[in-house]
Parts: sequence; structure tokens; C-alpha cells
Amino acid sequence: MSKTEVTMVPFLGEAVRIAFAKPHLGLLLGLGLVIQVGFNLALPVTYKFIFDGAIARNDMAFLVELLLLLGGLYALNGAAGLVQDYTTARIGANHAATLRERLFRHIQAQGPGFYARVPEGDVVAGFGPDVAAVETALVRAFPSFVMRFMTITLSTIVLFAIEWRLALVALGLMPLLFLAPRPFSPAARAMGRQRDDQQAQVAAFVQENILTHLAIRTFNLRGERMRQLMDRLDTLRRVGFRAHYMTSLVGRAAVLAAGLLQIIVLGVGAWLATSGYMTTGLLIAFIGLLLNIGGATDQLTQAIPLLMNGAGGLNRIRGVLSHKPDLVDPPDAQPLAPLNREMTLRDVEFGYTPDNLILRGVTLSIPAGKTVAIVGSSGSGKSTVLSLLVRLYDPVKGIVAYDGTDLRTTLEESFRQQTSIVLQNTALFDTSIRENIRMGRLDATDEEVEAAARAANLHDIILDLPAGYETRVGSQGGLLSGGQRQRVAIARALLRRSNVLFLDEATSALDAVTETEINATLKQVMGGWTVVSVTHRLQHITDYDLILVMDKGRLAELGTHDELLEKDGLYAALWAKQSGFTIQDGTASITPDRLRNIPFLAACDEGVLRTLSGQLVTETFPAGRIVFQEGDPGNKFYIIARGRLENYVQWGEGREHVLGVMEDGDWFGELALIEPVPRTWCVRTITDTVCLTLDRKHFLALLDSTPKLRETVEATAYGRMAALKEAILDSIEI
Repeated sequence: MSKTEVTMVPFLGEAVRIAFAKPHLGLLLGLGLVIQVGFNLALPVTYKFIFDGAIARNDMAFLVELLLLLGGLYALNGAAGLVQDYTTARIGANHAATLRERLFRHIQAQGPGFYARVPEGDVVAGFGPDVAAVETALVRAFPSFVMRFMTITLSTIVLFAIEWRLALVALGLMPLLFLAPRPFSPAARAMGRQRDDQQAQVAAFVQENILTHLAIRTFNLRGERMRQLMDRLDTLRRVGFRAHYMTSLVGRAAVLAAGLLQIIVLGVGAWLATSGYMTTGLLIAFIGLLLNIGGATDQLTQAIPLLMNGAGGLNRIRGVLSHKPDLVDPPDAQPLAPLNREMTLRDVEFGYTPDNLILRGVTLSIPAGKTVAIVGSSGSGKSTVLSLLVRLYDPVKGIVAYDGTDLRTTLEESFRQQTSIVLQNTALFDTSIRENIRMGRLDATDEEVEAAARAANLHDIILDLPAGYETRVGSQGGLLSGGQRQRVAIARALLRRSNVLFLDEATSALDAVTETEINATLKQVMGGWTVVSVTHRLQHITDYDLILVMDKGRLAELGTHDELLEKDGLYAALWAKQSGFTIQDGTASITPDRLRNIPFLAACDEGVLRTLSGQLVTETFPAGRIVFQEGDPGNKFYIIARGRLENYVQWGEGREHVLGVMEDGDWFGELALIEPVPRTWCVRTITDTVCLTLDRKHFLALLDSTPKLRETVEATAYGRMAALKEAILDSIEI
């Protein structure tokens, strides 16, 4: 059996199941098909009676009766065709809607891991071309295939009844109809799969272009992105041409084989008629039935590619549906009672992949009704702890509990009803501001929505907009400023009336003024709530009831701000790194004492540091901006006053490997101060970033006044470069 048949046979069985899922539609479809097949058989059989009876005997009355009979059968056949069209349209539309509903329910149940594993293009294609291919196969290809197959089978039986010798000739040649397309079928299937894959890649590329349109425009990347799209379209054009051409060859080979069959049978039939083995009417009826078979075969081969596309689309949809949700309520799950005492992690281990644990034996407690911050350097595990607390994932080992109840034993819906979260990247829907706030509690009145907006200091801002609360926010809230989007998210969280609020770097992407305003808003409204805030910016959590400090996947320290500073440990080091900066009216500055905390500047005297502080220049970079790329000339040193950046290296074919994340107080590029060497890695901003920069020519003037400075800078810079090279080599081994 060919691969085509292996693919199609299960799909045909699935199509039968779908067609008869609703018996009344299935019976109508079956009746319509049977009547049409009957007409296809009756029409050529009447030729025998017309030519051997009415015409041969010159019997006009009999001829009129036959023509009236054919007219009645034709009308019945037309009605049956309309019934078939109606039922297949209903069946196809119903099943397409069902598939889309199943897909949507399935992706709604998925956690973040699903979206990391499954390409976005595959999910989007499932709702578009894949479901459309299945629907087309059900509406057009499946009924045509069934009717033509029945026509071929029954016509063959009638051929034997008319003249068995001629039927044997026809039957002996019939395999040509199936063998002729075989050389082209494997290539047609392979090209079809490649075309579908390329279509999904183009769709994903276009979707990415929409999401990153600001970065594309600000970096003047439109020409480059167009070039990349043209490359993909060229590939799709070549693959699409081959797919269509090879698919056409499948049908063309079958048509040519059918024509050859008809010519041979006509010749043999004419010889049998002249030899007295059959009448002229029987030969004409035989040829009519053979034409039925030929036409049915032609239409059968046209249906096969549609069935193949439908089978491929259904397989891809099932591939998406095969991903089991990471979080599933157990059969005996119980509603979660409101938080009363504490949230806890007990001996928790967790990793996003089985061989890479991020949290290792973490045990911690978050008291109810308190404000708690989770801090730590990048990669310490603080965001992962929050992901477990909001149950985006379940731990590999250990327990995440609310008042001692393991979250895995509770109904997820009851958990979501009593918690709320404000994310760094605010998720807004393309609807009005009013409806975006109402997403926090769908049954809220307009008055309650507006009260939440007032609490978030958003009401007056909304009233200044042309359409007020009915102002549409655009895709992902793109028509609002960053501060406005965050305030909408806060208003939504306040409207929810949950006493547990999670903040995930909720203000780190905003400018300093907006961040200060929003943090003041939060402090006004969250009294008495249980607030868990993950942040890397420490100045906003100094009055929190408890601070948990994560380091390398473990809880390293805990206490209040003052207690942790007294310990002079990890938190104190983080605090010192972020201290000493001032940003006012868009201009950043740093104190000489803070400069001394940079190792290669520690030996400088006060005068040198003061001079150096005055020579630093403020540079701002929007989120997504490339600060420099590998190979760029090195001529500048950077200190991060505010923001987050990532450093990475580029592999072949546009692949990137992130080496690390840098945050407030970090510095980079110091080797450029003493040697104009090319950059050996790339740096890109994650959030809006403010840096203090020092040009090489200004620094060289300071070296003369501090002889040991060059030696110290070289030792520090080369040491950091060696660590980066080691990280790059480790990533290559991975």
C-alpha cells in the first residue's frame, strides 16, 4: 500500500465518522450520493433501449417514454445534488467550527512551556489553512471520492453483465489508472509538506514583524526585513511551484491512462460488435459506462490531492492537540479556600527542562497580609519562584502550598479567582479601556470600573482621551503610553478584589518618573493585601515587611531592608551596586564613591573620580535596541544607571546564544578604554535603558595622573573577557 493510501485511508474513515456524527445529515448525504450514482448508471444503460429498441424499430412512443423517464431521473439527480451540497456544507462548517473550538480550548489550557515548544506559526496555521484544508476535503473531496468510487465499482459490474470479454479487457487495463500516478505521488506529497512548512514560516515571520514593528522602524530595518521576507517568499515560490506541478502530474497521469484505456476498449468493442457478439446499442451503453469510469477516475484523482491536504491539515492539528497541558486538575480536586496564614514552598526543586534545575531545595514562607519582595541577580531564580507561586508550573519535587494545601490538589479556577497579577509586559486586549479594566472582573459595573481607574490614578487621564473610557487601546495596547498601559493593568488588578497581588517587574520597563508615580499608587491601595513583588530595583521595596534574596536557585537571605543591610551580605552588595545614581530630567549622574566600587577604579583618588564623574555622558536606549554588535570598534565604556540588557553571541544562520543579563549598576566594555579592539560579543537592551558612557580619548588623559590605573583596567578587562570566552565555549559544547 502506498504512503498516499496510508495517509488517506484513516482520513476517509475519519470523514465517514464526521459525516454520520449527526444521523439526519449523514442519511441525507448517503441518500443524495446513492441517487446520483444510480443516475450515472441508468443514463448509459438507457442507450441500449434507445438505439436497439426505439431507433431500430422507429418507435417514437417508446422513445418519448424513455426521454420522459430520463428527464424525471435528471430532475431527481439534480435534487439529490442539492441535498448533497446542503449536507456537506453543513457538515464541513460544523466540523471546522468544532476543530477551531477544540484548538482554542486546548491552547487556552496550555502553560508557558507549550508556547516555548510549539512554533507560533503552527498554532496560527491550525486555525487558518489547516482547518480550511480539512473543511475543503469534507465539503468537496470526500463526497466526490465516495460517489466516483461507487460509480467506478458499480459500472464495472454492469460492464461484465453487458459483455464479459470486453469487460475483462477493460479490467485488465484498469490498473493503469492507479499505476500511472504512482511515480509522481511521493514527490507530490513531499513537496506538499515542504510548501505547508514554508507557508507556516512565512506566517510566523509576518506575525513577528507585526509584534516588533517599532524596533524595525526605529532601527531602519525595513529593507533588511523585506530582504528576509523575499528570501522566504522565493523559497515558498519554488516549493509551491514544485508542489502544484507534481500534484498536477498525479492527476494528469491518471487522465492519460484513462484516455488510453478508452481507445483500446473502443477498438476491441468495435471488433466484437462487427463480429456479432454484441449489438450497437450495447456497445454504446458499454462505452457510456466506460466514459463514466473515465470521468469518475478523473474526478477521483482531482479529489485525492484535496484529501491529501485535508489529511495533512488534520495531522498537523492533531500534532498541536497532542501536547498535553502541563497543569491539569485531578479528578478529586477541591476548591482552594481564601489565603489566611501563609504561602509556602517546601523543599522545592524545579527546572524548565529536566536536565537543568533552576531551584534546588527551596523552602520559604510568605505571610498572609504582608508585603514581600523577592530579589536577586539575574538568573538567581526569583522569577521562577513567582511562576510557581502563581502556578504557571508545578514543582518537579516538593510542594507549593497555600495555608498548607498543595496547589496540585485544588481547582485551578478557584485559585485564579482569588489572585491577581501585574506583569512587566502588560497584556491588553484590542478593545476599549473600559473593557480592558473589566477583564479583572467580568460582572463589574461601569461605576466599579471607574472607581478602580480612580484608585489607579487613571481616571483623569482617560477623560482627557477623545473617546474617554471607550477609547480603543489597539493591538497589545499600542495606542497607549507605557505608563498608561501599566495603570490599566493596576486598575484591572484592583477591580478584581483579590487579596493576593503578584507584581512581576511591574514597573521596570517604565521611565523613572512614571515608575515612581505607579509605585506610589500601588502603596496607596495595597494596604492589608498579600503582595509578592519580584523586582531587581531595590529602592522601591525598602519599606516592605519581608525581603527574600535568591542566589543560584536557593534562598540566600531574608529579612527587612535594614536587617539585610546590617548583615552586609548579598543584599547589601546588590544595594551598593544600585546606589549612587541619580536620574533627573533624563540626565543621569553617579557619585565618586559609587565609581570607586568599580574594581579597576578603586585605586583612584577623590579628584580623579570627581573628574571622571563629570566626563560621563548620559545615553538612552529604547527596549530592543542593539547597543553594539560583535566586530564593532570598541571605543566606549558603559555603566548602567537604569535598565536591563543582555549580552549574546551570534552563531550561523542567524542563531543567537544569550550569555547573560546585565542590570542597574553593572558595567561593560572597559577594555575599550585602553585598547581599540573590536567587540567580541553583542549587547542589546531588554527594557528602556539609561547608561553613563565614557569615551576612550577622555579616559586616556586620566591614565597619566594615575600610573597604576592602566594595569588595573587591563587585569579586570582581560579577566572578564576570559570568563565570557569560557561561557561561549560552554555554550558551544551545549
